[in-house]
Amino acid sequence: MKFFDRLEKIDRRIIFFLVGLAVIIPLIIPLGLPVDITGPVQDVFDRVEELPEGSIVVVSCDYDPGSEAELSPATAAFLEHCFRKNLRVYMMGLWPAGPELGNLALESIAPTYGKVYGVDYINIGYRPGGPVMLVSLGRDFTDLVRADYAGVPIDSFPLGRAVKSARDIDLVMTLSAGDPGVLHWIIYFSARYGTEIATATTAIMAPQQYPYLSSGQLIGLLGGLKGAAEYETLVDKKARAVAGMDSQSIVHLLLVVFIVIGNIILLYQKRRK
Repeated sequence: MKFFDRLEKIDRRIIFFLVGLAVIIPLIIPLGLPVDITGPVQDVFDRVEELPEGSIVVVSCDYDPGSEAELSPATAAFLEHCFRKNLRVYMMGLWPAGPELGNLALESIAPTYGKVYGVDYINIGYRPGGPVMLVSLGRDFTDLVRADYAGVPIDSFPLGRAVKSARDIDLVMTLSAGDPGVLHWIIYFSARYGTEIATATTAIMAPQQYPYLSSGQLIGLLGGLKGAAEYETLVDKKARAVAGMDSQSIVHLLLVVFIVIGNIILLYQKRRK
């Protein structure tokens, strides 16, 4: 059959082109494919909903540009929810680039809700030291945090003066891409001071968090881009993550089609021989 002979010799660049289209088109024109909400994501959303207005949430951006595609959408969706609920956001990071990436979301979202820097949110920047720093931070914020990320004295801001120790923190959300990250927050902060921890991780890290979910050491989990898309759906602010999941879904479907076609060609070749 000439059709299968031609299909067998198709230029691989055509396949690359089709995959490229499958990636790009859903990002430009979102398809709005349904997003199923999983239990760990719903748990994070429900806990934020339960917090009274004025509660203080630490958002720790523990990632760098290599994980930005997965964790920045989760950061934006979570901040959207916090500001909508009139919670106060205390941003920091255990990775040098994390607070800068988180600040991009802060600066774009906070003004839409009329939030004031230093009153409703603050960014204290990168905090080195990992486990030792977290133990000391929970005991006395003022001992470690003297200024915000821009070098302005922390006690010049109402929110800066409001946080003295872990007792003043109602929830920690760590957006974690590795070490240091969520595990350190659990062991050296939550276990010692009892603060609730939620997390958003890269997809490859998500399965490692389920033992901590089962034990109650984590109250919820946003796993990879899928988790971010679920949270965007819950806060009714579909953006990068939902569009990214549309793109992934179409590419996966296309790959399945290619695999089916490849197997048909293989069977045809065996039968012809």
